[in-house]
Amino acid sequence: MMSLSPTSMTKSSSAIQPFQVRQAMVALELGPTDEKILEYLDFFTKEIPTGAAYFLHVLPKFDLLNTMMEREAEALVSNYEINDEVVSRMERKIRSRLTDDQTIHIEFDVKEGNPLEELLEDTNDVKADLVVIGQKSGVSQHGILAKNLARKAQCNVLIIPDKAKAQIRKILVPVDFSEHSVKALRTAIALNKELYEPAEIVCLNIYEVPNLSVYKIQKTKEQFQEMLEKDHSDAFHAFLNTHIPEQKDAVQVELICREGPGVAQYIIDYASENEADLIVMGAKGHSQVELLLMGSVTEKLLAINEAIPTLVVK
Repeated sequence: MMSLSPTSMTKSSSAIQPFQVRQAMVALELGPTDEKILEYLDFFTKEIPTGAAYFLHVLPKFDLLNTMMEREAEALVSNYEINDEVVSRMERKIRSRLTDDQTIHIEFDVKEGNPLEELLEDTNDVKADLVVIGQKSGVSQHGILAKNLARKAQCNVLIIPDKAKAQIRKILVPVDFSEHSVKALRTAIALNKELYEPAEIVCLNIYEVPNLSVYKIQKTKEQFQEMLEKDHSDAFHAFLNTHIPEQKDAVQVELICREGPGVAQYIIDYASENEADLIVMGAKGHSQVELLLMGSVTEKLLAINEAIPTLVVK
């Protein structure tokens, strides 16, 4: 992550409104990972006002199997066999998990095609403001990689790993002082407003020591690191004063000096060691490749995260 730039200090003047979901789009695989999605959504929709949830399962087109060996094709087809009884059973399960003592509107559908394309199309058709996907450790069961969905979706994306816990007691917000960090932080605060028991919000900035000669500035390495940390700390507090002046005292600030590669790994390590329950990240951070729709740090984090739900803010 990069240090503060002058252009990122435009004040966020609008008040932070409580977080709500008008229409959620939820991808299901009709398999084991669905149980974790439903468990988490049962918790989430009881805490966060949710108007409607549209559940979608996409069967891959079987004409794509022509290039596969016959035995492999038969095995894959058998994994995706589905009938009306299965659909009805899944819909009943969804309704039983999400409608107790709630007024959430539920729909469930099964389509055939490219899983990612169909999900994105339906997300746009229903004007969803949140799309939800599960993530099994090491693989993507329904053909949709979390990073691909988060890159292409026009709305917020919630990724629920199969090892996730259905609770929000600590929210981690990685901050690189970009406008997307502002959105992520304000979204985390908005979401926290809706929780029955407010969570602890931790803002994390990861920086690195520039490859400069300490002799030219007549400082020891330790003195230079102390100076750099103070600079980032001052910038962090200025960032909070600018964008969340009324909530700044409720946010904890953490700084980590990165010595090796892999900012995403530092974030995951910190989140795991400090028992974060939710990571809220901007869809894009500082990037020299302006054509990218999502920052490489966010994309890498989604690829290696196997335990902590992550909300990617657009």
